[in-house]
Amino acid sequence: MRRDHVAALWWSCRCAVLALMMLPAFSAAQGYPARAIRVVVPYAPGGGLDTVGRPVTQKLSETFGQPVILENRPGGGTTIGTSAVAKAAPDGYTLLLTLSAFAISPSLYPQLPYDPLKDFVPVSWVATSSYILAVHPAVPARSVKDLLALAKAKAGSLNYSSPGVGTDPHMAMELLQSLSGVTLNHVPYNGGGPAATAAMGGHVDLLFLPTSVGTPFVQAGKLRGIAVSTPRRSTLMPDLPTVAESGISGFAAEAWSGILAPAGTPTDVIAKLNANIVRIVRTPEMRTLLASRMVEPVGSSAEQFAERLRADVAKWKKLVADRRIRLD
Repeated sequence: MRRDHVAALWWSCRCAVLALMMLPAFSAAQGYPARAIRVVVPYAPGGGLDTVGRPVTQKLSETFGQPVILENRPGGGTTIGTSAVAKAAPDGYTLLLTLSAFAISPSLYPQLPYDPLKDFVPVSWVATSSYILAVHPAVPARSVKDLLALAKAKAGSLNYSSPGVGTDPHMAMELLQSLSGVTLNHVPYNGGGPAATAAMGGHVDLLFLPTSVGTPFVQAGKLRGIAVSTPRRSTLMPDLPTVAESGISGFAAEAWSGILAPAGTPTDVIAKLNANIVRIVRTPEMRTLLASRMVEPVGSSAEQFAERLRADVAKWKKLVADRRIRLD
């Protein structure tokens, strides 16, 4: 056989093998979705994730022509629903919609039945919202600078509330102390409502609370907002400076929501989900709806969300170790 014929035959075989290798992934995207998609929320119904999840899943259902069902599976500190998704078939029909606490849990629960970085693949960072750093009106602080000066002058005398140890607002306040060098007393409550009530009643001096919850209290004068926790000013509260621009360089704490899939889900299925979620989240209709609920749309690429998740896991792990934070 002539050498050029051998080369042609070798090249044809190689192309055929490559085509066969690509066929499963191609077929997965072409036929997806062929049935209902389940989006598991590891929190009780009626929470902040429903604000984002229900309108997004409804639009996905309309786009795909298949039911996209939001399923609340609370319990075990979110481990029940999250574990169910980690163990699900990696076919794109079981997804996880979760909050930023997903990146904190590994540092507080060393025996987690899943690894947030190894057992999941990010689909999209869907939306974000800030926390308001707020004080009781009787506290003589109208800025972060004032607050830190007061905390240093009266070391150990200021108290702050949170929804509990390890929650986002608690971790945000621990980060503030770590970066500023001040000492504040933590008074944990069982939930965000009691924590906010304690601050408005003057039982504690300050707290971080979600923009969606805190804005009405600030507007009514029941609390005084002095900064927001996000690295950029909130488009929903543009007059409030960020903690970082107020002098605490490097401070950032966001209440993000995102969608993930079990590790091993075909990349083209992830790409198809991502493209449609991003399109939905960025529509004027969805932006208006989320803004009315004090949430800002993001709609990131899968790679951007993966980078954000890795950075958050590392940041909170360091903080937990440095501050020696432990669950009771």
